[in-house]
Amino acid sequence: MSLFSTKQYRIEQALLKSAVAGNSQASKEVIRLLSSPAYSLAWKMLGKKEDAEDVVQEAFIRLWKGADRFSGKSGLSTYFYTIVSHLCLDRIKSINKGFFEEFDEFDYYPTQEINWNHAEGIEPGSIKRAMNSLSAKQRMAMLMWAYQDMTAEQIGHALEMNKNSVDQLLYRAKLKLKAELEKGEFHAIER
Repeated sequence: MSLFSTKQYRIEQALLKSAVAGNSQASKEVIRLLSSPAYSLAWKMLGKKEDAEDVVQEAFIRLWKGADRFSGKSGLSTYFYTIVSHLCLDRIKSINKGFFEEFDEFDYYPTQEINWNHAEGIEPGSIKRAMNSLSAKQRMAMLMWAYQDMTAEQIGHALEMNKNSVDQLLYRAKLKLKAELEKGEFHAIER
């Protein structure tokens, strides 16, 4: 961890403490920094605007109540994504009532190199369908990586996994996405 990031993390820790202590400017700043990306992540994960709003609102409540647990050893956004991701996973588990397959990312997928530059021929909606074919953890990791520009280390922190496990999770998710997208293209040609 660089000196700059440590200093930035401490600034974010002080900002959160100030917000929780009642400083309205600090509160507005924390909400401004975290709301949009967290809502985007939750909405892409859950697929419903109302569910995403509920999750982000609950995440802010938990952030405020547990502000003393934020140690400033990571970015505030990474800490907040941890809360949001857990709430999303909990919501998905409750919706699926027992059919949640948390560890299906260990299924075997053939080893292939993925060329993401070949996406221009993909029909609209097929990426969303392919994303929905992923397990909840795979989908969450892919969304954090692709849309929030988080590193494997940051995703690992948010999902409480080590970096190597996240690398494997992302790799298998990309393979599964590629297979689903190719399957969709094949079916589109057959019709």
